[in-house]
Amino acid sequence: MKRRTHTNRTALFSKLLASLAALLIAPVVALAEGLQWETESLFFETEFGAEEVIAEYPFTNTGEQAIEIVNASSSCGCTVPTLDKRSYAPGESGTLKAIFTLGSRQGMQHKSITILTKTEGQDEEESHLLKLAVDIPIPVTFKPRVHFWKIGSEAKAKEIEVNIHEKMPFALSHLVRKDEEEESNFDYEIVTVEPNLKYLVRITPKTTERKSRDVYFLASEGEDGQVLRKYPIYAYVR
Repeated sequence: MKRRTHTNRTALFSKLLASLAALLIAPVVALAEGLQWETESLFFETEFGAEEVIAEYPFTNTGEQAIEIVNASSSCGCTVPTLDKRSYAPGESGTLKAIFTLGSRQGMQHKSITILTKTEGQDEEESHLLKLAVDIPIPVTFKPRVHFWKIGSEAKAKEIEVNIHEKMPFALSHLVRKDEEEESNFDYEIVTVEPNLKYLVRITPKTTERKSRDVYFLASEGEDGQVLRKYPIYAYVR
């Protein structure tokens, strides 16, 4: 009797283990079926002058039923997802293309694309989230970009650090004021830290007894002289 009881307990324990294993494996099998993406996240570094980025997300229908892509939408109008078709048979592969237009954007950009799919014979839709990160180089950065002086405070010089991207060197020689016709209440000095790449601009108010403001643009001399009007710096007394 004792041996039979031990045998029964062993058999029962084995069945419990088998049932538990089945429960653990079932979700994994379910996840392996359906629309599977080769990658769900892409990263790009762009060059100066680039106008757009084309991201491709390959996928395969690993299920046993046809899958329809009901909708593809993005988090921004600058990113447009496109597909060659909407329905994919079992085992069939395809590619979703997302065209990201850079426009005037700079720095790190994060976009997302939401895909809704529906499996043949099922009522519920499944959602897929694709991610796109694009690093757009910034030609010029400032530390800081704006300086303030309080009315009546000491009229002492304040510095703005100017950093030029190494792929777009710029020989800063002077500043151009936005309002050239009006008399300026500020003096400035440019100190070269690293030619074409890094400068210090020291701005000093002539007086802090009245409100004043100036907007400056970086400029270079010579036949190829440029004025970078997209990157102003500001000085205020208020």
